[in-house]
Amino acid sequence: MITIPVIDISPFESGGPAADGMIREVRAACEEHGFLVVAGHGIPKQVNRDMDRACRAFFGQSPEEKSRFTPANGDILRGWWGVGTMATAASLDIDTPPDFMEYLGFGPELSPEQRDDYARRDVQHVDSFFAANLWPDTEGLRDAVERFYDETTALARCLVRILAVALELPPDWFEDKFEVPGSSLFVNYYPATGTEPQPGQFRRGQHTDYGAVTVLYTDGESGLQVKTRRGEWVPVPVVADTYVVNLGDLMGFWSNGRWRSSMHRVICPTDTNTDRLSVPLFFNPSLDALVQCVPTCLAPGEQPNEPIPAGEWIANKVAATT
Repeated sequence: MITIPVIDISPFESGGPAADGMIREVRAACEEHGFLVVAGHGIPKQVNRDMDRACRAFFGQSPEEKSRFTPANGDILRGWWGVGTMATAASLDIDTPPDFMEYLGFGPELSPEQRDDYARRDVQHVDSFFAANLWPDTEGLRDAVERFYDETTALARCLVRILAVALELPPDWFEDKFEVPGSSLFVNYYPATGTEPQPGQFRRGQHTDYGAVTVLYTDGESGLQVKTRRGEWVPVPVVADTYVVNLGDLMGFWSNGRWRSSMHRVICPTDTNTDRLSVPLFFNPSLDALVQCVPTCLAPGEQPNEPIPAGEWIANKVAATT
């Protein structure tokens, strides 16, 4: 049975043999799975508890109440999207029934100066990635989301430094690529169905993540599966007080395909009365960052492919799913 590893990243800042061993574990996980489960992250447990409680309170409301927070523009990655509004597998041109999930989308907002700078440089998709958040009036929700976003973003920045070292680069090699991250934070709620799903329906259809690194909180319910190199679907272990971390397409490009942006999905449970909540932070580069193979992943004499604009890649993938 192939198992996604659980790795304690706490030795990184201290360095030494323990950190070197951890880097080797991370490198092997990126090459084989594109997934790992991260312990030793330093985020207080209360951050997840507050997030889980407030989000469940929101999703427990009627569709009519939740629909007050539906974005007016379908290109905006903000607000509430109901069950049946997304078919994630369509990003791979796979025809399936819509995902059985609903979600809330949040993300960073730009200062007027940053927005003016993007406008001067004609950076595309700014309004989609940096739209104003639609804040539900559910008690404690905004505070919980903002704290969760800040904590997981700090973890993601640490992980990117770890990944740089694992690629035999300086720890700060990716830093300028994430100067103004085009990140998204989704709260995925998979309600209990009480009935069998449609043929070929998943809670979330198979897909790769489009950006760089995903940091995922789950409520302890299983269902997330990863497709192995042999084409088998294996479960991601559920471990208390950890985060699931996986690589997106852009990290695959940076590593010249050495590291996996793995196919994954969320299956429907046998017990149709079981719900599930998960919160992924999609930690993405600046929209105008150009993604190209890093020097340490080029063979002698090999030339890198043309650079890929990060925002363009992600925006095109998202558009295919809605």
